[in-house]
Amino acid sequence: MSNKKTGNVLFQQANEAYFDDEFEQSESLYTQAIAADSTVGDYYLKRAQVRSKLGNTSGASSDARKASDLTANKSDQLRQYFKALYLHGKWAFELKQYDEAAESLRKAATINPSHEEVKALLEKTELLTTPVPEPQAEPEAEGAEPARPKVRHEWYQTDDFVILEVFIKRVQKDAAAVEFGERAVSLSVKMATGSENNYDFDPLQHNIVASESTFEVLSTKIEIRLKKAQPGVKWSHLEQTDEDQAAKSLSQLGSSRKGVSWDTIAADAEKEAKLKPSEQGVNELFQSIYRDADPDTRRAMMKSYVESNGTSLSTDWSSVGKGPVETLPPTDTFAKPYSS
Repeated sequence: MSNKKTGNVLFQQANEAYFDDEFEQSESLYTQAIAADSTVGDYYLKRAQVRSKLGNTSGASSDARKASDLTANKSDQLRQYFKALYLHGKWAFELKQYDEAAESLRKAATINPSHEEVKALLEKTELLTTPVPEPQAEPEAEGAEPARPKVRHEWYQTDDFVILEVFIKRVQKDAAAVEFGERAVSLSVKMATGSENNYDFDPLQHNIVASESTFEVLSTKIEIRLKKAQPGVKWSHLEQTDEDQAAKSLSQLGSSRKGVSWDTIAADAEKEAKLKPSEQGVNELFQSIYRDADPDTRRAMMKSYVESNGTSLSTDWSSVGKGPVETLPPTDTFAKPYSS
């Protein structure tokens, strides 16, 4: 029997014991189910409930947190995700872990804003959370670009939205403004001291629908809901990374010239048989280098070849990645501009 099947059988037995009020046996069976398959959030969620029955609030809170991690961003497990968030918030509150409780309850309230118990508990919790100091911008060096003021922010996502939470307390509702772009969001906050802080997230990792994106000023944070332009696409980062930019640039380079594909060159051995022996040796060398190269070396070869119009081939991405590669025609010749 596979681990998943074993886990499911033990889970069903644990449920039966739970309904018979045999809580200690039920906890033991849920623990065995988790040992067989630790990827199922419902196993942790049910064990959390039985641990609460047994008076183990700390263990219940830990299990609920684990259940929320395993069910997050899974549209078919939204009910379990909401329940795990709510229960974790409830038990963390009982344990006086107010910051953790508030974090889970905020997410639960985002999923179901009309849930009265969540709203009431969140309101109580936010009065007890650790104050977030007003962000202070660091002194700017002369001629340097303004630095983004430091402020704690977190984000998570559903199939349709990316939810960005910027933690600034006691901001007046008319003191915050948010501008949405196709791939950027800018938050401006007027502080009680009279200063104005700006927070730019640009570029975002993926496009958003600006007209369907919204924000709300709450007592402890500003919540920004970014509507995904491509529903269901999972974001690995909030903002575009250097690796994302490099991949995008190379993709554009690969499509900006006709007939250039190093993958095709590396695989097209039959055509090479028609070349002269000296040419075969050079091309086999290039193929071998490209085939066995790491991603940075391949990017360097592609970029240098394309941008130099076939007059240069480099394997050094640290050099090639700094800017355009110059066309270097043979001696006594000149480069003719490319036209499609």
